[in-house]
Amino acid sequence: MAGLRTRKLLLVVLTLATLLAPEAAGVAAAQTPPTIPSSSGVAPVAGDLRPTPRNEAEAADAGRQAGAQGTGAPIAVGEGPGTAPSPAPPGAGSANPPGFTTFRVYATQYAPNTPGSVEVAVPDKCAKFAALKNQGVLNDFGCAAGYRLDLDYRVVVTRDGGQSATIPVKDVGPWNVDDNYWAGPGSTRPRRRFADLPRGTPAAQAAFYNDYNSVPNCINLSTGQGSGRTDGADQFNRCVLNPAGIDLSIEAAKQLGLGNLENAWVTVSFLWEPADTTLTVQHSGKNLDINFISLDRGAQAIQWPANGGRNQAWRFISTGQAGVYFIQVQHSGMMLDVEGVSTDDGARVIQWPANGQINQMWRLVPVGSTGSFNIIAHHSGKALDVGGVSRDDGALIIQWPTNGGTNQMWKPAISGL
Repeated sequence: MAGLRTRKLLLVVLTLATLLAPEAAGVAAAQTPPTIPSSSGVAPVAGDLRPTPRNEAEAADAGRQAGAQGTGAPIAVGEGPGTAPSPAPPGAGSANPPGFTTFRVYATQYAPNTPGSVEVAVPDKCAKFAALKNQGVLNDFGCAAGYRLDLDYRVVVTRDGGQSATIPVKDVGPWNVDDNYWAGPGSTRPRRRFADLPRGTPAAQAAFYNDYNSVPNCINLSTGQGSGRTDGADQFNRCVLNPAGIDLSIEAAKQLGLGNLENAWVTVSFLWEPADTTLTVQHSGKNLDINFISLDRGAQAIQWPANGGRNQAWRFISTGQAGVYFIQVQHSGMMLDVEGVSTDDGARVIQWPANGQINQMWRLVPVGSTGSFNIIAHHSGKALDVGGVSRDDGALIIQWPTNGGTNQMWKPAISGL
């Protein structure tokens, strides 16, 4: 009987190990870093899950390539890397999609467990296993319920020259496994560690540039032993050697036109992390709003001064057609809708439950380089408009033929549009 219990226990251990390392077992040992010894005082990586980077010399070289914080060509003028949502860089066009959290971070490269795989690693173990659709491991790690298996765990990565690729998440790192730095207020996937950092700032970036999470005798990446120096460290007390916030597999980097071990500051949109935004009309400076915070079907859309209400928070949801979106108001979950599928000039714009109809689809047309857009009803080709060019609080929102008026120009607060 004791022998049977032992065999059952061994089977459980082997099963868990398989779940936590779903990649092929025949990966060359040279790609796997040494286990951090428990005697080092470092908390073990749960399930023997080892985040990238996995080569100390390459990690240090990536740090040299990164340059000084906030200086040099890789950083947009006037913008510190990752300190706030960042617009798509010059030449990127509309590569980074609207409605998703977008930040500018440093990208490094790694050899994936599956040679030739086009993938990225992000420093969030819950995102990795949700992407792999492994609910059992999510439960074991205590991941938030917001890590649903039906979300789109891909990123849009765009270089300053405009090269862009949409790439799935399949691994964890760089450096940390609990640093979902892109998570914002109200997210159902809240930031689990390093919450004292500004949103969009990876802990590794803060450690590299500002000695954040500085620890004495931080752990050497290649040996797993103390380095003898005090330096910014990751959550496992390993000395951070570069500021990376995302890791690109070798083949993913090639898709972006990056050479061997070439690293770069990039703009990243996280497709499982929708971003809500206000929409401010240019002529009055007021926001698109649902009247009286109504939860009723058919409640009127109006303009109203900014007040932080969820009835002024809008989310862009892809329709599957390029540049065409459903626009969802967050207090009710209903969609911006042209009443009755009307094609008439002056038809009311309301909220209505999602139905997938064409009168709930909106096309975004940039207005020059102002950051504003004409928002065009897909069924009628007419623009979202403040009736009568009114500046009054509560003025009605209608559809009207495009006419170049500033009462048809809407500016979102989020980046990436």
